[in-house]
Amino acid sequence: MFELPGSPVNHGRFEPARLTQARVRQGISKTDLAGSVGVSAAAIGQYEAGVNSPRPDVLDRLAVTLSVRPDFFSVGRPLARIDTVNAHFRSLRSARVSDRQRALATATLVWELTFVLERYVRLPEVDLPKLSPGTSPADAASALRRHWGLPDGPVKHLVATAESHGIVVAVRPLGEVDAVDAFSVVIVDRPILLTTPRRSENVFRHRFSIAHEIGHLLLHADTGEQSAAIEREADEFAAAFLTPAASMDVALPQRLDLAALDRLGRTWGVSPHSLVRRMVERGRTTDSSARRAYQRLAMVDDPAADPTSAYPGEVPTLLSKAAELAAGHGVAVPALAEALKLTPAQVRDLLGQPDRRPVLRIVGDDA
Repeated sequence: MFELPGSPVNHGRFEPARLTQARVRQGISKTDLAGSVGVSAAAIGQYEAGVNSPRPDVLDRLAVTLSVRPDFFSVGRPLARIDTVNAHFRSLRSARVSDRQRALATATLVWELTFVLERYVRLPEVDLPKLSPGTSPADAASALRRHWGLPDGPVKHLVATAESHGIVVAVRPLGEVDAVDAFSVVIVDRPILLTTPRRSENVFRHRFSIAHEIGHLLLHADTGEQSAAIEREADEFAAAFLTPAASMDVALPQRLDLAALDRLGRTWGVSPHSLVRRMVERGRTTDSSARRAYQRLAMVDDPAADPTSAYPGEVPTLLSKAAELAAGHGVAVPALAEALKLTPAQVRDLLGQPDRRPVLRIVGDDA
């Protein structure tokens, strides 16, 4: 899956999978890339297949077009190849194969950043329980709560909890992972969980998505299967993990009361929609009543008036804190960038750090 660094023999040699990674991450087809750099689409295919290597001048044009350094394409550092990675995607119907591949290309870079950081900072060990085959989603949720020593009540700051147990979480821009709301992948034993502002802009939806992906890590880590049934199992896990049945049997109202569910949801960090579904599952209401409740919720939905809309959500901090620690020991962002063969701006972007430098604007005479 990856090459170990440090071999001087490998320095400067072209790595075909690097070209695929950079091209797919930019969402550029082989034909379009070929037109931009002045070669044939067949030549791009040969480069990525390892049949031929690009000339130095072509390599420079590839780097400019794909917004990477020319030495990004060289071997000699860890590389997770896209075609060896299995992932579970939150959006099955809307996500095209190209969307998923692009998202995976980003996930492999996040893993590479994690790998480099671990040379200098000891990250939390991955701490997930081993489950027997066929474990139900509800039983898996109970097992994880026990394993992590969580109390019976609401899970406080789920993202921080996941990160403290070795799961790397990152929020990536929509333009980079179009049509993919959230997904999870395990690369060399390190779970990587990526989500987008489409999920993270609402804290309740974000928490459910994070729990959903943790369910995949526990229940489906050994399979690359994509199906509606597997997504339902992950949803069942998320509901059972965030709102355990025993606790809900005590907390849920006896009849469907949306105001009461709204208050309860703010305590447990879940949406009223999720609690309506939980009432159906716990036998407190019927499917037909739940459908009418969903319709009423849709009619009164006003994100601007929702006080939770002002809450920035559960922001991941594991990688950024690791980078701060590394910088405190002499390994700042430029050093990480050199190890990854990226620009410092690209590393800050992967870390989720906004570029706070002032913008220089040239004002023309006619302005």
